[in-house]
Amino acid sequence: MGKVMYCEKCGDIGYFLFRKKCKNCAIKLKVLPETMKEKYNIFNDSWHSLFSELRMLDTKEGENRRIEEMLSRKNKFIMNEVANNPLFSMEKYEKQVQHDKESYYRFSQYHKNQIGERQKKNLARMQKEKDRENCIPKCPICGSTNIQKITVGSRIVKTAAFGVVGAVDDAGKVYHCDNCGSKF
Repeated sequence: MGKVMYCEKCGDIGYFLFRKKCKNCAIKLKVLPETMKEKYNIFNDSWHSLFSELRMLDTKEGENRRIEEMLSRKNKFIMNEVANNPLFSMEKYEKQVQHDKESYYRFSQYHKNQIGERQKKNLARMQKEKDRENCIPKCPICGSTNIQKITVGSRIVKTAAFGVVGAVDDAGKVYHCDNCGSKF
């Protein structure tokens, strides 16, 4: 992740990996000092937990509260530390705030969609497992799944060893239960 930087003119603030100039104003971005992060509670651990909560919320009210909290923290920093700069433009800042708000809502919606897709995939996977589990043959006598298929080879050996009696014993049977010995 990049450094937290901000624009003195429009108030754009965030993590920037390679960019050194503001995308809105084309002026050089300033690095946000650690002391300011802590003072205004932005881009630190509590900020990251707010951002994480935003992805998990399922109510519009909770989402709005988290977004407003994030925006108010940024706003306090900008109003107290940047707004007194002669370069600062309130009009550009207000556009930036609106853009941030829209970005947070899009981010939240994207993650809700991702979570919904993951839940659908998990439900489908669980249903497949359940269907597969239901298709496993079980012994009708004891209910065990510890069964073996009666193979053609074993039928031939039995018929060769015991004659017709061996063949009749397995006639119409497909499985042999290793727990109770029944054939079905």
